Amino acid sequence: MIPDNVLLNSRVEDFIHLFEHLPSVYFVVKDRQGKVISANSFAAKTCGLKCKDDMLGLSDYDLFDYDRAHGYFQDDLKVMETGEPMIAKVELAPDPNHAINWFVVNKFPLKSSSGEIIGCICLARGSRDEFHHIQHHQSMNIVLDHIRQFSWKTIKNDELAKLCHQSTSQFQKNFKRLFKISPQQHIINVRIKSACRLLKETSKSMTTIASEVGFYDHSHFSRLFLKAKGMLPSEYRNSSS
Repeated sequence: MIPDNVLLNSRVEDFIHLFEHLPSVYFVVKDRQGKVISANSFAAKTCGLKCKDDMLGLSDYDLFDYDRAHGYFQDDLKVMETGEPMIAKVELAPDPNHAINWFVVNKFPLKSSSGEIIGCICLARGSRDEFHHIQHHQSMNIVLDHIRQFSWKTIKNDELAKLCHQSTSQFQKNFKRLFKISPQQHIINVRIKSACRLLKETSKSMTTIASEVGFYDHSHFSRLFLKAKGMLPSEYRNSSS
């Protein structure tokens, strides 16, 4: 780990070349408004983009579902307002294989040459690289794997609770504490992400996609997609073409 005083007092461009060649390291720099001003290729790939230049000018709200983006932005604000780094926070994020994976996240204030805080630097590594930080989270892995595999089906909280040998109320409380969202909202987010991939990569109808990813019908799919992405599925498909 590069000492934070070295990282923050050096030009960001000098470090992009380093992080470009470190495997599985997510590196993003954002301005005070949360817009990406620099990133490495792994970060772009993690977010489903072709190259790092495609990330420039985007915010977390453009890249992730609303609940997850809002949490990321609140962490950025805290780092920028206090000037204190956020070290080794374990959280969920999409991985390059269109799944949801554990990441260990570090954030630092970005300072100008005069010492003014002008943005936020994010460094993250996937769970395979930071396993020692997240051993106590692993009981939830079977739940996440189950949701990944069966997100298109009806999945109830008591079913998930049994997988990790917890009561339903205990499971719901622990899931919310770890991920800041409910299990059912996470399932919806996984379905939305699957739908985004199908909208980009296939010409399947909205009704077919809605059914394949697990929504009741086209209107239910459209309503939840609009809430999550700020646009209708058809608009998202057109924007990605």
